[in-house]
Amino acid sequence: MNNNRTILHILLVITFIYAGLSTIVYLIMGISLPIVQDYYAANPSVLPDQFKTAMERMMEVPQTYYIGCALLYSIEVLGAAFMWNLKASGFHCYTLARLLQLIVPLLFLGRGFVSIGDIMFALLFIFVYWSLMRQLGAFNKKEDDATQEDGNQ
Repeated sequence: MNNNRTILHILLVITFIYAGLSTIVYLIMGISLPIVQDYYAANPSVLPDQFKTAMERMMEVPQTYYIGCALLYSIEVLGAAFMWNLKASGFHCYTLARLLQLIVPLLFLGRGFVSIGDIMFALLFIFVYWSLMRQLGAFNKKEDDATQEDGNQ
């Protein structure tokens, strides 16, 4: 049982790092996109040729995509924080955010921006988190009961 908790915590640290950094990056992109678009429009020769295509593609993406991704990654961090305390709601927040992260690029960018690897990796983490949380008894208690037990200890 203690090994499962250790494995859960290691995976959650990985999630905190990945989702936390992704939240910051997408938030910065979302906030700075209009500034970058204006600057690039005024100075189109500022970038070397090998970066122009990538930069132009990034600037074509709507600002709401970047802000939406930042929001989903922040929900993933929140879910991981709840899972750290063995709250079943954390698993549900994490799972919802991860699945929406697979759907949002399809809506904004098209099929070419979601790979089978992304899907498999997301499903693997969801399955491992579900399995560990189930083995640790997180789904057996109601959230209120877990809160009361924490307060009594």
